[in-house]
Amino acid sequence: MLTVGDRFPGYELTACVSLDVNKAFETINHKSHEGKWRVVFFWPKDFTFICPTEIAEFGRLNGEFADRDAQVLGASVDNEFVHHAWRRAHRDLRESPFPMLGDSNRALSAAGV
Repeated sequence: MLTVGDRFPGYELTACVSLDVNKAFETINHKSHEGKWRVVFFWPKDFTFICPTEIAEFGRLNGEFADRDAQVLGASVDNEFVHHAWRRAHRDLRESPFPMLGDSNRALSAAGV
């Protein structure tokens, strides 16, 4: 587990960033938001009954994070296509303003984050 002072691992993951099929996916890596703080949070799996509450709350607070020069990034071990389907299916997630990273190969989650 990472602690204060530990370096966050490098990563390059595909994220669901929109419900618009033509703009739905984007590659996000450790350099994508250079110069900003990053708030990275994980949930266990998409389509679970409790997780949307916390994810939606990060979305509602996104402006406050942005005011503090911080980029929110959410992630789970599901892929970007599952994230897209979940956002489309769950009304609280449809307008999510931050990328939902697909860590299906567990590269980031296995790195002790």
